[in-house]
Amino acid sequence: MDGPWGEAVRLPAVIASVRFEHYRCLLRVQLALDPLTVLVGPSASGKTAVLEGLQHQLAYEPSDFWRRDESRPLSIEWTYVHGDRTRVEYPFSVMDTLPGQGHSTQQLSLSMEALRGGGSSAKATWLERKGGNLASVFAALPMSTREVISKELARRVPSLSEVDVARDLEDRSFRLRFRDRWSPDVWFGPDYVSDGVLWLLAFLVLPYQRPLPELLTLDEPERALHPGLVREVLELLRAMTRGESTGGTPVQVVLATHSPDLLEHVRPEEVRLLSREPTDGSVRVSPVPATALHWRRECRELLDTL
Repeated sequence: MDGPWGEAVRLPAVIASVRFEHYRCLLRVQLALDPLTVLVGPSASGKTAVLEGLQHQLAYEPSDFWRRDESRPLSIEWTYVHGDRTRVEYPFSVMDTLPGQGHSTQQLSLSMEALRGGGSSAKATWLERKGGNLASVFAALPMSTREVISKELARRVPSLSEVDVARDLEDRSFRLRFRDRWSPDVWFGPDYVSDGVLWLLAFLVLPYQRPLPELLTLDEPERALHPGLVREVLELLRAMTRGESTGGTPVQVVLATHSPDLLEHVRPEEVRLLSREPTDGSVRVSPVPATALHWRRECRELLDTL
């Protein structure tokens, strides 16, 4: 596709489907993706393997091959909505790809220990995988953006009126601080607010990262949230998939969960059920049947299995 002056314009890399062969526990798996896709399954059902495999650039190790058998080619193929494909095959390093294809990804598996740990002395525009540089990312945002995020956080956590960032006097690192709603002179550090406050702040920051990823993957995004805030986080992610909170640039989102609370706020067409075949342990991915009336109950029963 050419732009108005004849230069090549890269279409958004929205993934329609991905196929895994001989990758970890994914023997042969075809996965269709929506703007928001929710992987549902109990522990050890293959959710993390899918999230890892969705990253476009991977450093393969012997443990990434099915049953550690490097004689069988490991391959991952992405098909995009505009019809292009990218295929990577190992150990032969055969890449069936064209310039400009592929997709940029961000993989998040937030950790409370990392979120409370503070940021570095350098500003950042991209949240690290575990969220350890949240304060640095917040500090790099324009003041107007920080004010918007501050108001959004206070609306969802009424005990706070503001979030700000300050420099530590000793090591010059950035530190988040939160103002008490009823005592304006009182500020709390990250060690004195709830897990949910820091967790929610990380999600409020995501749409303002630069550059934005084309694909965002999240492992258990509901983990530190009160059930009442799970819906809020899902709406934040939906707004990103529609480009409403990202300046018109949609971000595709894939998340993994084994929480029944999150299932209350997703649609059946967004859900992919992951389970293991009893014969060889390979992963099976199934959509929720369109005719299923009690699909949430069936999902809960699946999550109760080991």
